[in-house]
Amino acid sequence: MNQTKPATAPAMEPKDVQRIIIGLMAVLLLAALDQTIVSTALPTIGRELGDVQHLPWMVTAYLLSSTVVTPLYGKLADIIGRRTTLLMAIGIFLFGSLLCSLSPNMYVLIAARAVQGLGGGGLMSLVQTVISDIVTAKERGRIQGVFAAVFTASSLGGPILGGVLSEHLGWQSIFWVNLPVGAVALWIVSRGLMKLPRYERPHRIDWLGAVLMAAAAIILLLAINTRGAAVMGVPLWAVYIVSAAFWGLFALRLRTAAEPLIPTGILKDGVIVRAILVSTLSMGALMSVSAYNPLYVQLIYHMGATQAGMVMTPLALGVVGGSILSGQMMARGKGTGYKLMPMIGLFAGAVIYAGMAVIGDRLNLWAYIGGLFFANAAVGSTFPVATVVVQNAVERHEMGTATGVMNFFRSLGGALLVAVFGAILFGELYALFGGSFNGALSADALSRVSDPARIYKPIFTGAAVSMGLAFLALWSMQERPLRSREMPVSKAAEEATGETLSDADFS
Repeated sequence: MNQTKPATAPAMEPKDVQRIIIGLMAVLLLAALDQTIVSTALPTIGRELGDVQHLPWMVTAYLLSSTVVTPLYGKLADIIGRRTTLLMAIGIFLFGSLLCSLSPNMYVLIAARAVQGLGGGGLMSLVQTVISDIVTAKERGRIQGVFAAVFTASSLGGPILGGVLSEHLGWQSIFWVNLPVGAVALWIVSRGLMKLPRYERPHRIDWLGAVLMAAAAIILLLAINTRGAAVMGVPLWAVYIVSAAFWGLFALRLRTAAEPLIPTGILKDGVIVRAILVSTLSMGALMSVSAYNPLYVQLIYHMGATQAGMVMTPLALGVVGGSILSGQMMARGKGTGYKLMPMIGLFAGAVIYAGMAVIGDRLNLWAYIGGLFFANAAVGSTFPVATVVVQNAVERHEMGTATGVMNFFRSLGGALLVAVFGAILFGELYALFGGSFNGALSADALSRVSDPARIYKPIFTGAAVSMGLAFLALWSMQERPLRSREMPVSKAAEEATGETLSDADFS
């Protein structure tokens, strides 16, 4: 594989690397907070704007726009550079936040959330791409683990902050708060990334392919997030067929385009495909159990909604712990052996979820929390490994594209698995209640179920199957040695992080 040589850039000092890392953490704070801070403010927003009916579209609009632009940001980062693309994403996100805070009604707010998502969709993958430019693959897992901790801590604090701000300062404040944080991120990133090595090459964006992919993803996400049998009057089964047709056209475009949106070399690389599968399947298991866990705790352990929400905190900490530990092991290894911990974790997670499906209701609360803590840690252990493996498998000028594609399919696949597990759960409820079930999932609605644990067995069973399949994908994935001679800024990164980057190339 020919190594791409970076374009000429000013020499980086340790303080430059430190500044970049701080700036990236601020960007990550924006991305994490926005995904959770809105949730607790939704009732207040619906009440004050006098429109509760369209409230779910606030979440859906952001989800749709942020998901479909993720691979486009990766491609742009490989064409015009990381700094310009990241500044553009932050700028669009802040502009969308400003529009949200000034929205006079629900329709304008939904449109503003879509604009916000157009920027937010690039934040996470671009942060991961910039990290790949300043830290070697071997050391990258350590940094990814720390960033995962920042992301999770922000996610946990988001609902609390959203509730406090919306109650005391008005719902607009949950969007105003993005502006000072974003301004700091813009300033640090703008200055720090001037010295970032540049690996971009002239590329063309396949706009037809981008439109086909966006249409396929948007239609699929609309179907996934629809409660009912139709989307805007169109039967749900027909919507899925239309989405499948667009995916087929997108696949055909990948084969025929002179320069496809996703390079075929990425899609043909077995290591990349398996790493994306591992990330998607484990994320799907995590999202599915997390989505329905608060209600399960209310039904089985007779807790209130607030107490059930607090149970999520140690589970999120499990993800952080697994991610950090896995990243540390990658950094301490010699570029190999990084599959061992996530393989053990995925196997153990599959066993834990299978046990929950069989005897979950017989466990006391602490045993239940402990089991899910370790299962979540198993999921967390896959995050740095999957990201670094994908980046390690491509050339420098395709790093942004590969990272964006991984995040795109992980988000889309995770949402799809949640929808599949949810459909199975709702099928159980309709079988129990028949026509009397109105589709509302609440503790009061399900209090009539004599054996509530039974209706949740498909969720835990599905999670076990997902983790098992992720284990098989990781087990069959070739363990390529992680590159350690790739960074012209390795010495600066070594001094900035206090870690030894052995055999680094300082040329």
